Amino acid sequence: MRVRSLLAAFLLLLGAPAAQASDTKLADARYPEGALWHEGRLYYAEMGRGVVVVSDLSQQRTFWKRQDCGPVSIAPYVRGEFIVLCHLANMIVRVSSGGETLEVIDRDSSGARFVFPNAACADEQGGVYFSSSGEFSLRAPATGAVLYLAPTGRLSRVAEGIHYANGVAVDRERRRLLVSAHLDRQILAFPLSGPGRLGSPAVFFDFTANGIERGYALAGPDGLEIDPAGNVLVAEYGEGRIHKVSAEGRYLGELRGFAPFVTDMALLPDGRAAVAASFRNDIPELPGEVVLRDRFLDRFRRPAAP
Repeated sequence: MRVRSLLAAFLLLLGAPAAQASDTKLADARYPEGALWHEGRLYYAEMGRGVVVVSDLSQQRTFWKRQDCGPVSIAPYVRGEFIVLCHLANMIVRVSSGGETLEVIDRDSSGARFVFPNAACADEQGGVYFSSSGEFSLRAPATGAVLYLAPTGRLSRVAEGIHYANGVAVDRERRRLLVSAHLDRQILAFPLSGPGRLGSPAVFFDFTANGIERGYALAGPDGLEIDPAGNVLVAEYGEGRIHKVSAEGRYLGELRGFAPFVTDMALLPDGRAAVAASFRNDIPELPGEVVLRDRFLDRFRRPAAP
C-alpha cells in the first residue's frame, strides 16, 4: 500500500494527466470539422455525411443537410442565421436558425469564384471571415485566401497568397485575425483595422520546430480557438495533437491522445472542450469522432526533451 501511495504522489507531482479516464466520446462521426459552441449547444459538420449536427451533449440531431456540399464549418451570422461552408461544392450557404437553406453563394461580390472554403469565424459586427484553401499539395502554388461576408451580404476577398489557408480566429482583444497557413506550418496574424480590413500579415508562430512524428507529410495547423486568457489553441491535422501558444507567440505545450486527423475544437463554459478528429482521411467511410475532454485547458504539457 505504501509503494502504491508513493507512486501516486510521484505522478501527481509530475503533473501526469489522467486524460483517457476523463474523455467521453460524444459521437461517432464521418470526418467531423468546424466545432462551434453557440448559445448553449454544440454544432459540428460531418463532411462525409453531408450534414451539420447540433447537440445538447446528451443527444445529437441533424441540423442541416445537403449531399453535394461536403460541409466543414458553421458560423453564426446576422439575424440568428448561420453560414455553412461547403468544401466540396466550393460555396457557402446561408442557413436559418431552424436549419432551412436561405441562399447559396458561390462567388464573391466581384464575381470571382472561391476554392475549397474551409474554416469560418464570426466577428462582433455580425460578419464572418472564412478561408478559401486552394490545392492541398506541397507542390501547389500558394493560392489560399481569406474572404469576409459582411452583415450587408457583401462578400470581399481580404487576403491572398496563403499556402493552404485553413483555420481562422478573430482575436478581438488584440484586434487581429489569425489564419493557419497549413502547408507552411505557420500561423499568420493580420492586423484588423475594421470589419473586413486587414493589414499586412506577420508570422505569429512557426511550427517547424515541432517536427512531424507520424510521417504524414501534409501535417499542419488546422482549426484555431482562443481561450479566455488570450492563448491560441491550434489543432495539428495529421499529428493527433493540439498546441497552446501564448498571445505573444510563446509555446506553452501540447495535448495528445486524439485521432490523427484532428481538425478543430470548441471550448465549453464548464472547462471541457469538444474535439473533432478523424482516424482516416483516405477511405470513403472517413471514420472519426467527437470527444469531450475534461479540464481541457489544464492538461497541456511541454514535450519531453529528446
